[in-house]
Parts: sequence; C-alpha cells; structure tokens
Amino acid sequence: MHRLGLSTRFESRSVIVAIEGELDIATAADLQEHIRTAIEDHGPWLILDLSALDFMDSSGLNVIINAYRNVRERDGSLSLAALNERVTKVVRLVGLHRQVPVHQTVATAVAAMEALEAKRQAG
Repeated sequence: MHRLGLSTRFESRSVIVAIEGELDIATAADLQEHIRTAIEDHGPWLILDLSALDFMDSSGLNVIINAYRNVRERDGSLSLAALNERVTKVVRLVGLHRQVPVHQTVATAVAAMEALEAKRQAG
C-alpha cells in the first residue's frame, strides 16, 4: 500500500509542505491537491520539505513542476529542501535544480525565501 504523509506549517511568510513516504503515481494527486490548497489558503511562497521523502518518480516530478508554474503565476517562488541522495539524483537527472532552488535544509530555504521576498518588495 502506498502512503504519503503531508503536513503544512508556516515560518516567516513561507508555506512549508513536508512530504513523507513515496511520491509516485499512486500518491501524486494527493500532493497536487495539498499544494493547491496550501497556495490558495496561504500564498505562493512555497518550500517543499523533502527530508522524509523516500522515493519519487516522474509523477512526483510533474507535481513539483506544476507547483513551480502555479507559484510563478502568482508572483511567488518554490524551493526544495533537505533532499536525500536518491531524490537529488532524480531532480538532477531532469535538470529541475536549474529552475527550482534546492537547499540543504529547510532553514536555509526559509532564509533564501525571505531574502527573495524582501528583494521583490523593494522593487
């Protein structure tokens, strides 16, 4: 049975979605809906905490790409944080790291998001 744990928390003005388990064709729609709701309810400054993500296939990549497009349309930003080696390989294989910032920790992602948001507000 495929299970995906999802939780949302806020730090600064960033929405942090923590993803746990396996992100594949059986669970991708759950994440898609969770992200959509998080953005609509709390804004487009989104960080995906992947520290507890064990596996991700192309279905998961598609969800992340769609989330990236969604936040960009709303003048926000998306970052990925705390990827394990296996997930990092998938992200690098398709070149996603060239479009979506990848951070070692959630804390560094939050700091980078704060700096980006401040820069945009300043003009």
